[in-house]
Amino acid sequence: MFFAGVVCDRVCGYLTATLATFFVRQDAESDRAEIAGTKSIQAVETEITALPTEVQACFTKRLRPVNC
Repeated sequence: MFFAGVVCDRVCGYLTATLATFFVRQDAESDRAEIAGTKSIQAVETEITALPTEVQACFTKRLRPVNC
């Protein structure tokens, strides 16, 4: 019985991988589809570009003398 469960698990995994490959290939061949992760990469680049300014602003606020 254990062996049948393992075989079923492997077959289901194989079928899932086959379906995923089909859809990924179909998306990759499409002219309308964006390159995978392009929008995410651009968002990260924007965040990284803004980071030095934000860090400098934090240090500037922290190092200002406090009016007593």
